[in-house]
Amino acid sequence: MPDFSDVVDQELAKRALTIAATGHHGILMVGPPGCGKTMLARRLPTILPPLGDEDRLEAMLVHSIAGEPTADIARGVRPFRAPHHSLSMGGLVGGGRPVMPGEVSLADKGVLFLDELPEFATNALQSLRQPLEDKEVRIVRVDGVYRFPCDFQLVAAANPCPCGYLGDPCHQCTCPPGRVSAYQGRLGGPLKDRIDLHVDVARPVARKVIEGQEGSSTAALGELVRAGVEFASWREAREGEDVRLPPEVEAHFSEMAEGLALTGRGIDRVLRVARTIADIDRREDVSVQDIAEACLFRPKVKG
Repeated sequence: MPDFSDVVDQELAKRALTIAATGHHGILMVGPPGCGKTMLARRLPTILPPLGDEDRLEAMLVHSIAGEPTADIARGVRPFRAPHHSLSMGGLVGGGRPVMPGEVSLADKGVLFLDELPEFATNALQSLRQPLEDKEVRIVRVDGVYRFPCDFQLVAAANPCPCGYLGDPCHQCTCPPGRVSAYQGRLGGPLKDRIDLHVDVARPVARKVIEGQEGSSTAALGELVRAGVEFASWREAREGEDVRLPPEVEAHFSEMAEGLALTGRGIDRVLRVARTIADIDRREDVSVQDIAEACLFRPKVKG
């Protein structure tokens, strides 16, 4: 399996994945075909901490109900689900007769990777909103309400336009502006607002791919994640999960939030990401720099 060091010119994406793994944040990567989005996504489980006993039992139970193998989960390997974009809403969130868990529940305690995100059916994408918030799927039938856990980490990838080459210096985009807007609009603002980290992934430079370039190894990033998770657990045991800002940082953030036109949910997402960044550095206080870096990963406002 290729290491993170085999991925060239994608330090920002690797930084975003490290933050995502440490703080259990959702991430959307946008870039042209061949830039490494899928390879990066498949590396995420390798830097996540192994499953604990309670989480392992819960994930095994869901997979057993669905008739899926449980051997890897029993060894502490987190589930990684990568359904095709032709999947129906029922296949994604669950349903059928008899009622069975969907992909969001099969990814419980692991990673749900949605490649070519705009190609998924609109109703399937919008059905993700409630599971992302509640960490549980509720399916109502005449004989009762079925509940399945779905505490998954969302990793999504998308091209910037239908042809995939918008903004790519190596290829010319052939999409009319109307098609680009319609394609990007398929994601929907409410869903995008629930994804903490948005990152553009650039195509690797051919010369550097041929020559090779040192990068962050999977082991090094995994250790960084582990230390950040341990620090966050220690901090939350003392302070709770609420994010508190020093007065001067709060003042700066108010200006940033107004300038970026952040929604209430967007403000909360930035605070959570900034808190994770501080945890990675093992700092108790969130700094202005943490807030600024977290704002870099919000969706860009088109004027």
